[in-house]
Amino acid sequence: MKDKKLKIAFIIVSLLFAIPSILYWMQNKTVMGFSTYFNFFINTNSNKIISTSIYLILFVAMMIIYFYIIKKKTTFKDIKQILTYVAIISILFMIILPWTTSDIFYYMGVGELDAVYGQNPYYVTIEEYYQANSNNIHDTILEQGAANVWADTTVVYGPVAQLLFEICSFVSLKNVDICLFVFKLLNVMVHIANCYLIYKISGKKKFAIIYGLNPFILFEFIANVHNDIILVFFVILSIYFITKKKNIYLSILFLACATGIKYFTILLLPVVILYYFKEEKRLGIRFLRCIQYGVIFLVILALEYALYIQDLQVFMGLFTQMSRYAKSIHSVILQVNQELVPWVRGTIMIIFLLYYIKFCIDLLTAKEIKLGKSIRKYNLALILAILILTNCQQWYLGWLFATIMWQSSDMIKNIIGISAITEIANSVYMFLQEWYIYDCYYVGTIIVLSVIWILLTNKHLFKRRKFQWIN
Repeated sequence: MKDKKLKIAFIIVSLLFAIPSILYWMQNKTVMGFSTYFNFFINTNSNKIISTSIYLILFVAMMIIYFYIIKKKTTFKDIKQILTYVAIISILFMIILPWTTSDIFYYMGVGELDAVYGQNPYYVTIEEYYQANSNNIHDTILEQGAANVWADTTVVYGPVAQLLFEICSFVSLKNVDICLFVFKLLNVMVHIANCYLIYKISGKKKFAIIYGLNPFILFEFIANVHNDIILVFFVILSIYFITKKKNIYLSILFLACATGIKYFTILLLPVVILYYFKEEKRLGIRFLRCIQYGVIFLVILALEYALYIQDLQVFMGLFTQMSRYAKSIHSVILQVNQELVPWVRGTIMIIFLLYYIKFCIDLLTAKEIKLGKSIRKYNLALILAILILTNCQQWYLGWLFATIMWQSSDMIKNIIGISAITEIANSVYMFLQEWYIYDCYYVGTIIVLSVIWILLTNKHLFKRRKFQWIN
């Protein structure tokens, strides 16, 4: 009975999150012109303090229910029940408008620019094309994209991401509402697939629940429609084929697809190759295999870029994104002392490079390669990589969930905790407004809440006992 009540409570809270968006849909009939960001009530006339406070109460309530669902072993009988329930929750989150981000409208715009107007978005911006042709354009997708904050920027993602944007926009018939539905539907299907793959790899229902019902994941990947969920999908597929099917070619193919969305996933390549050849004891042969399959990986990546590349300008989007400061420790330092930023970033970069080089050497020379241990070290490299980024959004933490089944109990708990903390810290912009000057409050809130979280949940650090919360 308690299991049923928990599931009903989770649905009710999800529905409460969706109500403001439902009211918006009923009143406006379309998302064309949507610009009410960082207000949970999605209403410019509502009190932001009241709106944000209600959002925080609901979010904390959802996190509490989520933890209870994780801890109970009898909530779901089998994976089929889990996937069905995740699908129901995901549909409710499909209704929720992306009220803390406008990225989805940028995805739509660059997709439309490519699919309908035949422009290469790595060289032509939405703003450039729209201003030159606005009198002849009757296309709500491109119009909404032209109003986006990124409209003056060429594509900042890899070619696989752009190809998906193009397909989703093409089937949307120049209608921004259909396009939003298509993108959300794609993310929901991928989300369910991720749950299933995590279960197949781990053999445990609990990991599918941890990922599938995580409020942070639901908000950032379903409600806000970030494309990082596709990246997670390809990483999980890569791991699935190397561990379950022993197929290195498909594993490398899917890892190259993930890299074709966001570039950091190339960090996993040595793990994939060396794990496959873990029985090989000769160091020279291991090294040659890394070169051999590394070349295959680069060829696949080059073929992905061949769809769009004309010259090296195609990579400018990467540098454009990294030159912007948002929600990172760098943006905080920038406000205190601009001259310190290059030193701090350079220091973190050196630490990252030294750690990653050592990680690769240790992996190459290891007498016995254990996937779990390698993945945990890879995750540390990933965390350092996130710290390097100047434009460090909270949904980047979703990358860690692709390999969560190999983390220790405490690390899983801390990954979940910090993901929830970043969502709570994001409310700084809801109380105030989305502006870089408030990044100090955002980063400070994360630090304070993280310390409190560690003190409350890692009692064994002080009592010298192991805290077990997941079996």
